[in-house]
Amino acid sequence: MKMKLFVITSVLFFTGLLITYASNAQKSMDDFSASWKKIEDLQKKGLTKSALDQVNIIYLAAKKTGNDPQLIKALLFKILFNQNLVEDANEKSIDSMQLDIASAKEPAKSILQSITAQLYWNYFQQNRYKLYQRTNTVNFDKKDIATWTTDDLHKKIGDLYEASIHNKALLQKTKLEPFDEIIIKGNARNLRPTLYDLLAHRALEYFNNDERDISRPAYAFEINSSAAFAPAPEFIKTKFITKDSGSLHQKALLIYQQLLAFHENDADPKAFIDVDLGRLAFVNQYSVLLNKDELYIEALINIAKKFNAIPASAQASFLAAELIYNKALKNNFSKDSSNIYNVPRAKNLLEEIVKNYPSSEGGINARNLLSSILRPSLILTTEKVNVPGAPFRTLVQYQNFNGVWLRVIVLTPELKKQLDKNRGSDEVFRQLKNQPAITTWQQSLPKMNDFLVHSVEIKINALPIGEYALLASPREDFALNKNPLAAQYFYVSNISFINSGSQYFVLDRTTGQPLQSAHVNVWSQRYDYTDRENKFIKDESITTDKNGYFRLSDAAKDKSGRPVRLEINYKNDHLFMDDYEYVYYNEYNKRPVEDYKDQEKSNEDNAKFFLFTDRSIYRPGQVVYFKGIGITKDFKTKKSVLLQSKDSLKIIFSDANGGKIDTMKVLLNDFGSFNGKFKIPENKLNGSFEIHVEKYDNSRVSFSVEEYKRPKFYTEFEKVKGSYRVNDTVRVSGFAKAYAGNNIDGAKVSYRVTRVARFVYPWMFWRKPFPQAQPLEITHGEISTDANGQFSI
Repeated sequence: MKMKLFVITSVLFFTGLLITYASNAQKSMDDFSASWKKIEDLQKKGLTKSALDQVNIIYLAAKKTGNDPQLIKALLFKILFNQNLVEDANEKSIDSMQLDIASAKEPAKSILQSITAQLYWNYFQQNRYKLYQRTNTVNFDKKDIATWTTDDLHKKIGDLYEASIHNKALLQKTKLEPFDEIIIKGNARNLRPTLYDLLAHRALEYFNNDERDISRPAYAFEINSSAAFAPAPEFIKTKFITKDSGSLHQKALLIYQQLLAFHENDADPKAFIDVDLGRLAFVNQYSVLLNKDELYIEALINIAKKFNAIPASAQASFLAAELIYNKALKNNFSKDSSNIYNVPRAKNLLEEIVKNYPSSEGGINARNLLSSILRPSLILTTEKVNVPGAPFRTLVQYQNFNGVWLRVIVLTPELKKQLDKNRGSDEVFRQLKNQPAITTWQQSLPKMNDFLVHSVEIKINALPIGEYALLASPREDFALNKNPLAAQYFYVSNISFINSGSQYFVLDRTTGQPLQSAHVNVWSQRYDYTDRENKFIKDESITTDKNGYFRLSDAAKDKSGRPVRLEINYKNDHLFMDDYEYVYYNEYNKRPVEDYKDQEKSNEDNAKFFLFTDRSIYRPGQVVYFKGIGITKDFKTKKSVLLQSKDSLKIIFSDANGGKIDTMKVLLNDFGSFNGKFKIPENKLNGSFEIHVEKYDNSRVSFSVEEYKRPKFYTEFEKVKGSYRVNDTVRVSGFAKAYAGNNIDGAKVSYRVTRVARFVYPWMFWRKPFPQAQPLEITHGEISTDANGQFSI
């Protein structure tokens, strides 16, 4: 595992900062060890306040003696304990750290700046949902972090991380050993030999992300130069100049340049290789070059060749092989041998890595990926129900073999019960292997040498009515060890059925004709508390009519909503699938329409009201005018009709908390409608208010009540005339007009133009989500409307 160091860590997790402390930690030679042991004991007893008091004693002592590691450790524990003791602990911890930064000396100051940057970053992540709703402010006192915007936070975080590695000369000479008290020791410290390395990589963790690019300016920095993939000596000398001073990625490239320059002449190049691999991975992830994958592979292979005598270079070869393999899979399993992205090429690279560097990180990774490439796989897919007396097909998906042995096994109720008990374990395959097969045969498959998954359909000979399992294996002995097995359960029957809710039709699977007088047993599952197992109980038996129709009875439907299984017998045919039938019933319409004998009872159970208001938003004190239309179902035609009723309806007006404000009674007119009005009170909490009809569900309407200012004018864009293509200049015209009808002249118009990717063929992405494409600002500015209230961009 590649080492990853943190300035702060522990068994206690705090807002993304890992704070480390263990009772068996290496004891220092000073008096702080006993104090930390006491703090640990207090912490175990839950005496957080007492533990904090002890931490403050250590903090003062460390500050007095100039013991920077103990000082920083005490600060971290103060942050931790204050989470449970102080309101707004995050903001106050940041303020406290800022004060310590002002009085600290190097290198402690750089460490504190890095920690504080992470505190700000954690604060941003915790409050992201609020921050993205804010706009930037001008000439505003920003002492309170709670008033900051995303841009304010990102600027502060970036400045702190840059400041933490500003004193390069000192930090590059500072070893990590004096700060072991506050550092997690990884398994490869030689990759982070100095404090500068540690702090620079912590800064990269922030600068490598792209969250700040959600809203980018027209001059946003993009990695669009192949020089970013150049060999390290050339990359170090490249100037990445941009007007986008807030670009995290440009700052990340500068840090990579500084790290590579620092380690360029190391006697042991492991740290240099590690940084260079990180640089290339970052550039490949965010580059906009069309050929970035080719450049990435070429750069990795160059590193592997340059440092071929060093095991650390094996990771570069592995990353190249991994990308080739993933691209081969992504490119729809391309069989074109001329394509550089093919699995055999990746396999050869991996085998070379394993042979030359078996114990290195790259060698271990290569062995794992090689094992995945060479591993045989087998999947069967068969229609759930097949017609008796006729052959049918099974889809075989296979990898790394060219022949399969198959067995057909009869599934008896006893065998199914045993298999269900061991479902999800290898014991299922062991039991199937030991069952007698009614037929066994070998099937040759097309031979492929590309190490990819291929599919082919094979023939299964006709079988009599029953329930079966198809077992497949590349080996004749169906061995369970180092041999893929696949099993597929299926039924053979000429019975089929379709349904809509609780209404079913039983049909001939081949012709689609209805099966008259088919016997249907409805089973539901119950848990037997005596035998402590699930048992099936027959709820009812039904016989289909001349149309093959049957309906689940009310008795079966009201069994606490339990799913049911259907056992269907017709002449000599039998179908009893494991699939459950989930029939959903409307709680407000429990009786089918055909059961009603008169319209009055049908109206009572099936009535529903559609409500409308004159607006969707109101101010307190205004009047809400509403209208309602009632519908029901005709008990004879089963069609929707207007509701006719002489009974009065109670209309309830509710506030944002669901409290009743007012009620009124209305009568339906000859057109099944009614209307009315309510006045909104002025002393209520604003929000979503509601009007609904009492005793009728799904008969309500909601609207907003807010203190808003009515706009006095509106703006619109005129319809774009003509057609345009890339690189054309487009002129967009609009106008501003008062609601009174007059033009708004001399008004300031602020505009912003963004480029957004629009995918015109959404059905092409049904297997995977749309590609990520953030809006890009093209331009922005200000103009004024003319005498006619018009403006042009």
